[in-house]
Amino acid sequence: MFIDEAESVLGTRKAIRSHNISNTVVPMFCSEMDGIESLQDVIIILASNRPDLIDPAILRPGRIDRKIKVKRPDKAASLDVFSIYMTPDLPIDAELLKAHNGDAGAAIREVLQRANDELFSRREDTQFLEVTLRSGRREILHRGDLVSGAIIASIVQRAKEFAIKRAIALQNDGGISAEDLMSAILTEYGENEIFPPTDNTEDWLKLLDYDPENVARAAPIRPDAAPRRRSSGVI
Repeated sequence: MFIDEAESVLGTRKAIRSHNISNTVVPMFCSEMDGIESLQDVIIILASNRPDLIDPAILRPGRIDRKIKVKRPDKAASLDVFSIYMTPDLPIDAELLKAHNGDAGAAIREVLQRANDELFSRREDTQFLEVTLRSGRREILHRGDLVSGAIIASIVQRAKEFAIKRAIALQNDGGISAEDLMSAILTEYGENEIFPPTDNTEDWLKLLDYDPENVARAAPIRPDAAPRRRSSGVI
């Protein structure tokens, strides 16, 4: 059994009497879990970005007592995730294929390496959050610090859309180019709500493995003046 976003239905029960749904669901869930102890080959998996919000009764020994933390992908893992969504069977830009003697696999590897390097680049225009710790230390987070599988999938999807729009505009069979992926990265981080709102900073800090009690200030950095690249021929 797999339950995603577990904190939304198994959240910490309130100390006061109320009609909060967790006050009913959590005891019921615990009772159901206790009832399947005698069964074999039954595994219950909870997935959550905020395990601290799940009721302690759920996480005690004998219930959900094995905790596995899945970290955000690093640069090497990010390249592997890119490879899942960007495969050699996709249409590739003709000039890119020509540069690799028609080897689609080699062309894809070069494009993904360039895109991955750009995603994890640490420049002034890739900064997104400034965190000041109570110790006085100041840390700057870049977009690579926030990368996830969902963001990578969206980047590849945007690159496909750029290539399709260009092919329609130019009436040709052009495929995905490196510039499409570069533009997709800029668009993904520019258009989406990547930056944490000020009233939700604590949640974001915990997602980024910061203890809010050790943070004095967290301020979004919005490099609006950063140059934006676009795929040529895209309307």
